[in-house]
Formats: sequence, C-alpha cells, structure tokens
Amino acid sequence: MSHPPTGFSFTIFPSSRRTALVAAALASAAMIACSDQPTAPSATTSSNSAAASADRFDVSSPASTLEWEATARQLVVNHPTVNPLIAGRVYGLLGVAQYGAVVNSDENDPVSGGRALYEARRGAVAGASATILSYLFPDAAAALESQLASDGAAGPGGTHPHFTSGVATGRMMGAQMVDWASHDGFSAPWNGHPFADPLGGGWLGVTGAAPAGFQFPVMKPYYLTTQQQFRPSSPPVLGSAEFLANLDAVRSAMNARTPADIAMANYWNLSNGTITALGYWDERAAEYIAAANLDERAASHIFAIVNSTALDALIACWDAKYYYMYLRPSMADATITRVPGLPGFPYGLPNHPSYPSGHSCVSASAARVIATYFPEQAATLADQVAEAGRSRVVGGIHFPSDVTAGQALGRAVADWAMAYDQQPGGLLRAVGTH
Repeated sequence: MSHPPTGFSFTIFPSSRRTALVAAALASAAMIACSDQPTAPSATTSSNSAAASADRFDVSSPASTLEWEATARQLVVNHPTVNPLIAGRVYGLLGVAQYGAVVNSDENDPVSGGRALYEARRGAVAGASATILSYLFPDAAAALESQLASDGAAGPGGTHPHFTSGVATGRMMGAQMVDWASHDGFSAPWNGHPFADPLGGGWLGVTGAAPAGFQFPVMKPYYLTTQQQFRPSSPPVLGSAEFLANLDAVRSAMNARTPADIAMANYWNLSNGTITALGYWDERAAEYIAAANLDERAASHIFAIVNSTALDALIACWDAKYYYMYLRPSMADATITRVPGLPGFPYGLPNHPSYPSGHSCVSASAARVIATYFPEQAATLADQVAEAGRSRVVGGIHFPSDVTAGQALGRAVADWAMAYDQQPGGLLRAVGTH
C-alpha cells in the first residue's frame, strides 16, 4: 500500500464518526472488525493552515479558496445523506462559481495589485461560495454567512471596500450557478421502475430502492457533447474466457487478502460520511496549491477544472453503467465476499451496476488534471489512482475490467475538458458566463 503524500493529515470530525489513523488501522488490521474507521483526509491540511495564517494581504495567497473548499468538504462530511455522486455535483458547482467570481471581479473591479486586488478576489470567492453552498446546504446558510462576515472583518480596519465589491460580484456568479444547478437534471424523479437490461449484463438492483445515480445518464455535462461521448466498449461477455479470468482475479484477490489489504480497501472506502473520493483529490490539489503559494485566481481555476471535469466523468461513467447493466462479482459467484467494514462505515455493495468503476472514473479524471498543473506529482498521483482501483477489486465489489475501463474513461474526459478550457472563454464558456 502506498503512503499519502507529504502533508497528508487527519481530522477528528465533529460527528466523531472516524477516529483512528491509517497507521492505527494497519497496526490493528488483524482485528479489523472491531477497530475504528480511519478518517478521510482532513478538511484542512497543515500546509493549508500555514497558507491561511500567512500575510492575508499578500496577493499571491490563495487562502480564501482553500478555506471555502475546506468548508465544502466538511459540509459533505457532516451530511451523511450526501453520497459520492451528490458530493461530485457539490464540488463541481462550487469550483466553477469560485473561479467565475474571481474572473468577473478582475474584469469588473480592476485594480493594479496589492491589498485591493487581494480583498476583491477573496471577497468574490467568499460571496460565490456562501451563495452556492447555502443553496446546496440550506441548514448551514447562517453559519456560511457568518463565515463570510468573519472573513471580511479579518483585516486591519475592518471590512475593506474592495472585499465588499468582490462579495457582490461573487454572489452574482453564485446565483448563476444556482440557476445552472436548478436545470442540470439532478432533480429528475425516479419513476419507480427498474432499468431494462437489453444487453444481458445481469445486474440486479435493490428491490424498491432508487438505483444510485439513476439520473446521471441524462444530466447536463459541463464539457461533453453527449453523455455517451466516451462510453467504453462492451465489458467481457458473461461466461466468456475473459469474463471467467476477471472473476477468478476477484476470487484470488479475496483469498489472498492480508491485513494490509483490508486496511487499504477501507482506507479508500470514501462513502457517505466522508469527504468522498473527489474530496480526497481536492485535498491533494489543496496541498500542492498551498505549497506553490498560487494566487486566488490560479487556485480557484484548478479547483474549478478538477471538479467540473470529475462531474462530467461521473455523468459519462453512469451513462455506461446503466447502458451495460453489468453485474457485480458477487452476483456471478455468491462465494465472493467483501472486506469487513469498520464501525459506522460498512463496506457495502453499491446499488448501481459494476462497469465501469465509478471510483476509478473520478480518480483518474481528477488526478489527470492535477498532474497537468503539478507534473512533479504525476508519479505519486498515478500510484494513488492505481491503488484506489486495486482496493475495489480486493474489496470484492469490482472486476479488474471495471477498473481499467473507468480509468481510461476518466483520463479521456479530463483530456477533453482541459482542451475545452484552452479555447476562448475557457471553462466559463461551458456555463454561459463568457
């Protein structure tokens, strides 16, 4: 099992749902069924904290973007009904709102630099973030507004006039993303009927329960021309030699599980009650952004492209899932078991088809974008994507072919999105703001 990059840390979340470090999980893996769940990556890394405590009027500081991104991850953790799919939508909407707000602020309130530029940009990020997050988490609206007010009053002399103007610009961009969210197809109701399986993929969902992400195949993407633009080729035909080899690979991984393997599978089990897989990659981006001391515009741009791309990868992934309707390994062989989960965090069988792996779609897309901006981290990111994929096979819920297809899809979506971002108007053209 590879180790998290330098600066990786853990937080004891207020809900106290996760209380042990991965090191403790590894040390006690032989007794894993009775140990505590390792935490998800922290909502605020040590490097982020250093950036936040630095000179708040250094125009090169990305402190506001890092702070509000961390707030979003904590909100995801604190709302256990928010699954990884919902979290992907949250992170995407927030990232685009933040970046659009900074760009609009630079255009509408041009200043030469120094504190005025710093205040205008961080006000824009705060206004956009409070607006879109209050829409997504209405129970947190008062706390979010309090955070915004605290941000404004943090500097000498109280709230700076350029912060105030930035907030107004940010709120307008936040409202645009609220409008986008109200028409993105996410709220489509489930009709109560199971998906058809014309290709004979063999997947069976939970009777009477809405299949997870049932609406994603028809949601509006940011960059893709169609939801099926990067639909992978067919998975191995049931009963074929390739299928049997994949099934045997899952059995072999199950039978060879070590305590470290079990800890690895649980480490990557970033489900409800965690920052989720995309939140994990956002934390890697946050570490690299803080270390490079990128300015607010550069930081918000990276979060915007990482998260909007990952949302498109989810849409493309779920299009493929409900097109192929491919069964889970344990549906083909009832002797295949999942790794034992940890208290409060069961290692469950997801209620959506197996092919391709959603975790791999998201991980590969996010890591591909991050590595483009931080090429010195490419090898580390690639190792983590590979381990995330292996964890799902070891865990007993995916075939190797699911992982391979998911990683390829994620990379393809990332390359498409980054090329789109290089066109006039960049990623903001996707949401009609430029």
